[in-house]
This record gives sequence, structure tokens and C-alpha cells, in this order.
Amino acid sequence: MEFIDLHAHSILSCGVDTQSRMLFNAKRLGVTLGLCDGVEGKCRTGIEISAKNKSKLKSSISNSSNFDYVVINGGDEHINRLATSDKRVDILAHPDAGRKDPGVDSFVAEQAHKNGVAIEVNLRNLVLTKGNRRVNALKNVARTLKLSRKYGFDIIVTSGAKSRLELRSGDGVFQLLKLLGFEEVEAEAAMVFVPQRILDNNFRGAL
Repeated sequence: MEFIDLHAHSILSCGVDTQSRMLFNAKRLGVTLGLCDGVEGKCRTGIEISAKNKSKLKSSISNSSNFDYVVINGGDEHINRLATSDKRVDILAHPDAGRKDPGVDSFVAEQAHKNGVAIEVNLRNLVLTKGNRRVNALKNVARTLKLSRKYGFDIIVTSGAKSRLELRSGDGVFQLLKLLGFEEVEAEAAMVFVPQRILDNNFRGAL
């Protein structure tokens, strides 16, 4: 199963492995990898933006045109809403960070659908959490999936990997998504069609 993973980090940002090692392991797994290092690299490169208010968010987005895709680090209600209201944003990551709910209400869902902003399901969050936090994370995935079916916004699945050992094979991700309640067509869209759409929309030539 093909997997286009657009949210991983190398040592150039908050990861622990070099880009070369990340890309080598991704190739071994049959995964197309994009790195959110915020610097130009050896593959499709995104930027993950963390901002505390509207002005800083908009300024950071305006300065992100050199990258292949824009990821907003969410969680805060206002940031979630601002991110999904901006067509220049490709992915809202961690919408449930620091929250008990998925961070996706009707407004966020409608804006994400309207503006083509994909809502992330980050597998690292599921793998590394334990106990009640994992239970809550699983519930949030189920709620996000239900809202996606109702409002029509795209879900994108990512490994969230910060080392080569945290990268996931396409087959493994596909089976996990099915266990989480995704239909096969929904899993394939989250793994392949949505990330490919993002890359195609932001195509800047071969790297």
C-alpha cells in the first residue's frame, strides 16, 4: 500500500536523524516522505508553524511561500479556526493538542472543507500516549472521522516521525486506520490522495 507521509522531522528541526537517514528508511519502507524542517532539503519540504495569535500566524504563513506545503500546529481554538479559514494552509496538525475534544467543531469543519485544509491524524500521538491519554486520543480520531463524513473535509494521516525508527510502512498504516474505523476508501484517501492533492496544488518543479 502506497503512503505519502507529509509530517516528519529530521535533525534540522526537532528530529534526531539526518535527512539522508530519514529518506533512506522511508525508501526501504516504500514511503514517499516530506519533511517539515522549515528548510529546503533533499525531498518535498514543508514548514510547521506554531503561532500564538492571529498576526503572528498570518505573518508566518505569508513568509512560507518557498516551501512545498504549510502545516499549522494547532490545539488552541482560535488557531484551529484561523488555520482552517486560510486557503494558504495545507494541513492543520495536532488540532486536539492539550484538549480533551478533537479540536474540530462545526466551524472548523466547515472552513476546512471550504478552504481545502486537511485535518491531521498523527500516528505518533497514538503510539506514544498511554492510559487515559491514549483512550482520549482514540476517541478524538473517531470523532474527527465522524465529522469528516458529515462536513466533507479531508483527513490526512501522518507518522509524525522524529526518527527513522518511527516511520511507518503503508501496509501497517492502512491496517491501523481500518482498526480505527476508516473504510478502505477513506484510509486510501488519507494516505495517498489527500497528500498527493496537496503536493500537486503546490507544485514548484522537480527537486
